[in-house]
Amino acid sequence: MTSLNILCIQLGFHEAYPDASTLATTYNDGIYYVASFVQQEFPQARVEMCQMYWGERPEDFPLADYDYILISALATHFWSNIETLELIRRSKRPGCVVIMGGPHAAFAPYEALRYADYAVTAEGEIPAVQLIRALEAAEPVTAVDNLAYIGAGGELTLNKITRYGSFANAINPKLLARAPKLHWATVSMSRGCPFNCSFCYAIRLLGRRFRTKTAEDVRSELDAIYQQTGCNRFYVTDLNFTTRKGYCREIAETFRDRDYKFIAMSRINHADDMDLVLDLKRSGFEEYCLGVESEDPSVLRAFNKRVDPSEQTRRLLRFAENDITIHSAIIFGLEAQDRQAIEATAYWCAEARIMHPVFVCLAEYPFQDLLYGARQDIEDHRIIMEVPTYQHYSFVGIFPRHMRPSELQRGILDSYGIFFKRAFEIEQRPQRRARLKSYARSVERGRAGMEQHIRFLEELEKPYYTVSGTLKEDLLKADFDSRHGELRSWLQRSSKRSDIEFVKGYAR
Repeated sequence: MTSLNILCIQLGFHEAYPDASTLATTYNDGIYYVASFVQQEFPQARVEMCQMYWGERPEDFPLADYDYILISALATHFWSNIETLELIRRSKRPGCVVIMGGPHAAFAPYEALRYADYAVTAEGEIPAVQLIRALEAAEPVTAVDNLAYIGAGGELTLNKITRYGSFANAINPKLLARAPKLHWATVSMSRGCPFNCSFCYAIRLLGRRFRTKTAEDVRSELDAIYQQTGCNRFYVTDLNFTTRKGYCREIAETFRDRDYKFIAMSRINHADDMDLVLDLKRSGFEEYCLGVESEDPSVLRAFNKRVDPSEQTRRLLRFAENDITIHSAIIFGLEAQDRQAIEATAYWCAEARIMHPVFVCLAEYPFQDLLYGARQDIEDHRIIMEVPTYQHYSFVGIFPRHMRPSELQRGILDSYGIFFKRAFEIEQRPQRRARLKSYARSVERGRAGMEQHIRFLEELEKPYYTVSGTLKEDLLKADFDSRHGELRSWLQRSSKRSDIEFVKGYAR
C-alpha cells in the first residue's frame, strides 16, 4: 500500500455557545484513539490532527494534499461549522475520501453524509482501517463494520453493527505535540456500560459489554501523555469506571506512586463502598461525574434509572464529608417538571452538596425509532433541529407540551442562581468555596449564549403555543411533516427496524 496522507479533524463549539458542561474538555478522546489506531495499522502513513478546540482551523492545513480526511463531531459541532465543512468540500482534492464519526454521524448519518462520503455509526478504529483497506484495494465496502453511506441506488445504506472485545489501543502522544497547556488530558480505561438509562446514547456507540484495558497499559498510556504534555490531571471518559470493583482496586494500586489526579464517571451507589472510594482517592481519584440526573422518583423512573432515590441525598453527603467533588448533569424538560419543580431541584443540588451541577435539557435525535428500532422518548416533530444548539444539552432543543421552550431555557439559567446562592450559604470549607467560585465563573461564560438562545426560542415558538401556553401539537406536527416528510420517506426505505439482529446490535 502506498504512503497515505491523512488529516483528522475535531470540530469545535460555536463561539456564542461555549461548552457549559461540568468539565470544559480540552479534547474529545475518540478521534485520537481512531487516529492512533490508523497510524499503528498504516505505519508509513502521515497522520495529522487539526484540533478546533484549541483554535486550529482546517484552512491552515494543505487540504488538497490529503487522501483521507476523518472528522469527529457532536451535533452542535456539526451545525456550528457548516462553513468549515463547505470549505473542506471545496478545498479537498478529487478522490479524497471524507469519513465522519462521533455521535452525530452515528445517530444522524443522513446529515453527516451531506459532507462526508462515509459515516461511522459506532466504535470507529477498526471500521476506519477496514474502510481504508477496502478503498485502497478497490474492493466493496459492504463488509466494513458500523458504516453508513449512500448506495448506488441513492438510498442510505447501513452496514452491520459490530461490538468488539477487549482492546489495548492507546493515544499516540505525538498527536498532542501542539497541545496548549492542558487542564485535563482525556483518556479511556474501559468501554461499555451494563446499564440501560433511556437517555444515554453512549451505550449505543460503545455497547453494554464492559471491557477494560490492562492496568499496565493504562499506566503506559498516561505516562506517555504526561511526558508529552506535562499534564498530570486525567479525565476518564469511561461510561461507568467503577463497574468492577476489582479493576478499580487494581487501577488504584497501579497509580499509587504517581502524582496524578483523576475525574471519572460513575453511579451514585459508588458511595456505598466508601473503603473503595477512599482507596481510589489515595491514588488521585478525588472527583466524579455521577449519574444523579434528578431527586424526583418519577423522573428517575422515566429515565429507567435503577437507583433508590431515597438514598441519593445520603450518598451525596457521604462524598462531601470525605472531600470528594461531585459533578452531575441535572435533567429538565419532562412533563412532570414545572417551574416550581425545576427550582426545587436546583435548591436540592446545593443541599446535597453537589459541587458542579449542570442543568440540561435532553432530547433524542429524530428518526431513531424509524431508522434503528431504538427507544426514542421525544417525538420527531418536537425536536428543534439544524441549529448550533442542536443536542447541546445546556440549551433547550425541544418543544415541551407544558411550557414554552424559552421558559424552560430561562428555568435552566435561573437554576444556577438558586444553586449558587444556597451552596455558598452551606459550604464553609475554604477549598470547596473556592471551587464553587471557580465554577460560578465558568457558568457565567455561558450566560450570554443562553440569553441569546432564549431570544431565538421566543421567536421560534410564537406560532406553536396558545395564550395559556399549551402546545399546538397538530400545527407543529403538520409543519414538521411539510419540511421533513420527504426525508422521512427516504429514511423509511433504508430502515433497519425490522432487522432483529441489527436492532439488537445497535440498540445496546
